[in-house]
Amino acid sequence: MTATVTSTTNSVPTSPASAVTGFRNTLPFAIVTVASVLAGLIHYAVVPEHRSEWVVYAVFFTLLGAFQLIWAATVWIARRRPVLLVGALVNAVAIGLWIVTRTVGLPFGPEAGEAEAVGLIDVLCVLAEAVVLVTAVAALWVSIRRRTT
Repeated sequence: MTATVTSTTNSVPTSPASAVTGFRNTLPFAIVTVASVLAGLIHYAVVPEHRSEWVVYAVFFTLLGAFQLIWAATVWIARRRPVLLVGALVNAVAIGLWIVTRTVGLPFGPEAGEAEAVGLIDVLCVLAEAVVLVTAVAALWVSIRRRTT
């Protein structure tokens, strides 16, 4: 049995237990989707640069970019708490890793222990990831609060 979450622009079938029903419209999901697509595309854009440094970096950025693009489509289609939670966690880890690489550097790789310079593109990417994180957590919070009241 499924329920339908009705918004001002479309209906999204979801299961009652995990449906995110706190938001009355699609704006938060549009924001989180666009932010995740932006972060994913930025990660793809820097793959060639990082491949020249170490292929493991290129693989990481490729996988992270793929996740962010697939997650954006998934959260737009399936507005469920587990999807939001996974997106929030992955983006929190990405932000944390960026902070480490800009302050003390990674403990492994060809430039182990060397902090990277902060650049405009990576700041834009981290801001997009922060938007994903904050918006996903807000959607989870509102959904849980509405369910318990």
